[in-house]
Amino acid sequence: MYCTKCGRENEEGVKFCSYCGAMMETPLQADNAAPVNDNAEAVPEAAPSLQSGPPEISGQPEVSVQPGALGQPETAEQPKAQEQPWMDSQPKVVEQSWMAGQAVGTASVQMPNVVQANVPPVQVPQAAQTNVSPGQMGQMPPMAGQAPQQSGQMPPMAGQSPMQNGQMPSMAGQMPMQGGQIPPINGQIPPMPYSAVPPANPSQKKGNGAVKAILGIMIVLVLVGIGAAAFLFINKSSQEKKLQNQLETAANYIADGSYEEAVAAYLELLEKNPETSEAIDGLPDTYIKWAERYANDENYEEAIAILQSADDQAKSKTIKKKISEYEDTLAAMNQKGFADTDLIFRDGTYELTVELNHALIVRPSGTYYTSYADASYEEYGEYATDRGLKLGDSLEDYRTLYEVEPGYSAWELYSGENNEYTSFAEYTGQSPADMYNNYKNVWLDIGFSKENGEWRALTDIEIKETWFCDAPLYDYEEVVIFAVNFDEWGEVIGLSLEHFSYDEGWVEWQAWDDGSDSGNDGNGDDDFGYTGNREEFTDADLYFSNGTDRIEVSLNHAFIVYANGSQILSYADADYATSEDLYFTNRGLEIGMTLEDYKELYYVEPGYAAWELFRGENNEYTSFAEYTGQSPADMYDGTYNNAWLDIGFCKENGEWRAMLDYEVRDTWFCDADLDDYEEVVVFAVNLDQWGEVRGLSLEHFSYDDGWVEWQGWAD
Repeated sequence: MYCTKCGRENEEGVKFCSYCGAMMETPLQADNAAPVNDNAEAVPEAAPSLQSGPPEISGQPEVSVQPGALGQPETAEQPKAQEQPWMDSQPKVVEQSWMAGQAVGTASVQMPNVVQANVPPVQVPQAAQTNVSPGQMGQMPPMAGQAPQQSGQMPPMAGQSPMQNGQMPSMAGQMPMQGGQIPPINGQIPPMPYSAVPPANPSQKKGNGAVKAILGIMIVLVLVGIGAAAFLFINKSSQEKKLQNQLETAANYIADGSYEEAVAAYLELLEKNPETSEAIDGLPDTYIKWAERYANDENYEEAIAILQSADDQAKSKTIKKKISEYEDTLAAMNQKGFADTDLIFRDGTYELTVELNHALIVRPSGTYYTSYADASYEEYGEYATDRGLKLGDSLEDYRTLYEVEPGYSAWELYSGENNEYTSFAEYTGQSPADMYNNYKNVWLDIGFSKENGEWRALTDIEIKETWFCDAPLYDYEEVVIFAVNFDEWGEVIGLSLEHFSYDEGWVEWQAWDDGSDSGNDGNGDDDFGYTGNREEFTDADLYFSNGTDRIEVSLNHAFIVYANGSQILSYADADYATSEDLYFTNRGLEIGMTLEDYKELYYVEPGYAAWELFRGENNEYTSFAEYTGQSPADMYDGTYNNAWLDIGFCKENGEWRAMLDYEVRDTWFCDADLDDYEEVVVFAVNLDQWGEVRGLSLEHFSYDDGWVEWQGWAD
């Protein structure tokens, strides 16, 4: 059976085409036999179908036409059309690409068989035998009553016009073919096995177009939505990637030990993404790791300065706790580990505690315990300190058991037949043999003072001044001077511990009050290299000069001189007054001089001078370090990019006194109690790495709430 839709051959009896799925027509009851019609005459036998196409016949015998062939008699039922024999000879249709895209199982248009309405049966005689092979030229043999094919065209049927331009003429009562298409028969669409199936009807096509338009709009909207969602997703993914990269950058800086850069990376990230928990937690941790680098080297001043300079976003209890921890450690370091137990000496199981206003001296000949009150002596056996230092040990043992270092240790030197001439010299690591070149007897001293129940280390200058009673009596409440006597080979030959109240009783005991035998020949000189009172600061030092022009740095003002001019600043209203003139101090220090000039003209010594150090692109990170005689080149080691060497003075009862290095630092960082100082001066000299003076600065301020607010350390 051949499908009337696609034209392909199917097995007999199938209801649906196995190729396109169209419903198959019911097969005929017999080969080439017309269906039975109870209400019509029997259809005579038709011409036999030719498998290879009809033979070409040169002539046709006359065909008798049955009555009604040209008309359409009324019948109760239309007979089914006979299968056309010419279909067998047509080439089978190759399935077109558009057919594969047709929906299967959807409601397709059923194409009915083309039938001729009320066409009576036609008697077709047997074709005459010819020498022409069947199917020659591919022409259809003429039907009964029809003219033979001419030029390969089907002759018109009775009542029809002949084919024109290769088109099939319309059947009786039908519209002629237009555009090569078969017109409908009785309102039905004929099968079109060799062309695409048109829409069922125009109204369906129009409706499908509207649906397609709506569907297209919906698809566009969906695509736009998908695009927007994709953009948001990609944008979010890009932001997350940038954030992750910034976190990785900070982590890499931390791994490399570049904590300052890591802090900057975290701050940049938090500026754009303030809620990033990794940065919120990482920032204070980075400050702490940064500070720990210095704490591991026992540079607690720098560690504290780093934590105090932490950005507000890093302020946390952890940092405050760490600052407190470092301050306690620093305080313990300043005590050099001295405690009340160090006042205890032992001889076997016997202990002796050196009480206040007593002294203990241990010599090979015996131990002497002296009271300053009545000058009584008691003799004991050989004693060792609570840390185990004893006679016969060496300078190295002393250095190991106690912190003996420059700036906090001083040589106590004696000369004369009876060691009557006493003086002090800086300890810079010399051996006892070096000191025996000029002196007959040498002791190496360390000192401590008790303030608010805690011991702190005295600087070498403070040791000298308390021993010679040169310091104001209200500077110290309780003092210990621990001294070790060496021979020239560095062996311990004596121990001494003086424990006294620094008051008039001590001055009277020492008998230095008349200055007749002060250990420095009465002229103020000693082996520290001082002449006169250069360490003293006076009101005259508040003046700067430029020829006849003179400027006084009044209270709560600052004066700064650089190579390109000078400026004076008011702390009250932040008002600046600038000048292109270059000024110099009242003592003659000016731009272009050297560190050596500074040391000559001012009191620049360990314990009383401190390095003020800056780093960062804008010098925003400030810290202090002890001055122990380093050169500026030592301070420009890559960590710092700007260095000032500071000395300080405070005014008490109308007199200026030199401040210790840590006092300068504490007032600058507002760490000291506000009632400790009434009036403060910090004089600083900016030095380049070659030691040349390139800046002068003098800060003159009341150490009060106004200063704290100005410095910005109040929080």
